[in-house]
Amino acid sequence: MINAATFVITTILLSVAAFLPLSYAQGKPKAVSLDYCADQFILSLADRDQIMALSREAIEEHSFYKDKAQGLPLFRATSEEVLHMAPDVVIRNWGGPKMLPLLTRANIPVASAEYGTDTEILYKNMRRMGAALQQADRAEHMIKNHQDRLAALTNRPGRNLRAAYMAPGGITAGKNTFVNDIIKLAGLASLSEELDLTGWQPLPLEALIQNPPDIIIGSFFNQENIHISNWSLMRHGRIRQMLNTIPTIMVPGRYLSCNGIFSVDAAEYIHGEVEKLFK
Repeated sequence: MINAATFVITTILLSVAAFLPLSYAQGKPKAVSLDYCADQFILSLADRDQIMALSREAIEEHSFYKDKAQGLPLFRATSEEVLHMAPDVVIRNWGGPKMLPLLTRANIPVASAEYGTDTEILYKNMRRMGAALQQADRAEHMIKNHQDRLAALTNRPGRNLRAAYMAPGGITAGKNTFVNDIIKLAGLASLSEELDLTGWQPLPLEALIQNPPDIIIGSFFNQENIHISNWSLMRHGRIRQMLNTIPTIMVPGRYLSCNGIFSVDAAEYIHGEVEKLFK
């Protein structure tokens, strides 16, 4: 049986493998991705003929690059499938942690994304995946594009509007979440930070009633696979009243499902919708 220490060491070694220079008999490495956030890395960086398989969620509405995924092979991302396909490299974000020891024994390199919300972690992950796919130049081009657009957003004057983020489960995004960072990047003030909320937290119903936000940012409400529980705060009469009376922007889920290079697209989308609402 593999103990916890061995598992941690294995994970680190597999992540480092993404940086090793490899030589392939036929062009660039062939890859699979194990989860829909990993799909976004491989779809943005790899050539189409490098992609052996994507997760089944790659073509869903919450996949930012779902159009690119059309026509590509999809799989359940099981260890049996991966071992049978024998890719040159496996791309993962959070998917497939239990199969890592098996991939080590099969000598299949794995590039794992590092968890984090700031842009430097995002760029680090793009470079890691770019190196694993032998697409370093493409990764640098996308990073430069992101930096330029980030600077343009930062230099725009912000609006003195307090924004509250709401998700179907009655959850909001506090400090140290990429969604909160995107809201601020769009030029809005974060109500979650005002209330000193950190991470993903239940909506502070009493605080919202006492001091309602100027604008509501919502997402994922239009997805068929999202069920709003009868116990969710989103079913509370006062929350529903706010959604009907306070200016609200419903952001397509593909913008906010992962902390990807498209985070700047999300901020630009929100900024554009704010400009329409508050001309």
